[in-house]
Amino acid sequence: MEIIKETKNYIVVNKAPGEDSEHDIPRLLAAELKKENTDFLCIHRLDKTAGGLLVYGKNKAAAAELTKQLQEGTLKKTYLAIVPGVPETQEGVLKDLLYKDKTKQKMFPVKRMRKGVKEAVLSFKLAATKEWEGNVISLLEISLQTGRFHQIRCQFASRGLPLLGDGKYGSRIKTKNLCLFCRSLSFYDSVEKTEVSFTADPPVEEPWTAF
Repeated sequence: MEIIKETKNYIVVNKAPGEDSEHDIPRLLAAELKKENTDFLCIHRLDKTAGGLLVYGKNKAAAAELTKQLQEGTLKKTYLAIVPGVPETQEGVLKDLLYKDKTKQKMFPVKRMRKGVKEAVLSFKLAATKEWEGNVISLLEISLQTGRFHQIRCQFASRGLPLLGDGKYGSRIKTKNLCLFCRSLSFYDSVEKTEVSFTADPPVEEPWTAF
C-alpha cells in the first residue's frame, strides 16, 4: 500500500494485490499515520487479488460526499486488465445481466432479470497486444458504467477472455497476481472546488512489464 495524496477530508492510496480494501488498508493506514482504523472510511473496493487506486473518507461528511459522487457517476475510475488472445473489436461496450452466487462468491451472466440480478455495463479499448511466454495477450483500458461485484472479471470471462491469473473465472494462464489494476481515479474536491485526478502504474512484475 502506498499513500498517493492526503487531505483533511480524504486519502488516496495505491493498493497492492493481496490487501483487502475494507479491512487491511484502514489497518495499514492507521499503523502508518498513528490513527485508528475507524478514521478511514471505505468508499469503494477492489478485489483482494487486484491492485490500484482507492479513496477513503477521513470523516463521515467527506465519506458521504464521496459515496454520493460514486452513486451519481462523478467519481470516475479507469482500469487496466490483461486478457488472453485478442478481442474481436478494438473497442466496445459490454452489457450483461449478472447474478451473484453468494455461496460461491462468484458472478454468473443470465438471460433475464430476476431477484438478485443486476445490469452490468462497461466500455473498453484495446491498448496493446504482445506475445508473452508463448501466449498472445492483450492490454485493455476499461471504464465502468456500473460497479458490480467481479464485474470486469465476469464480463470478459463470459466472452472467452478471462483475465490472466483469474483461475476462479477460468484462466489457464497462471500469474503472480490477478491482472486487474485501477489505473486512474477522479472526483470533485469540495474544499478545493475543483476536480482532482490521480494515476498510478501497475506492479513492476510480469506480465505487466511485457507492455
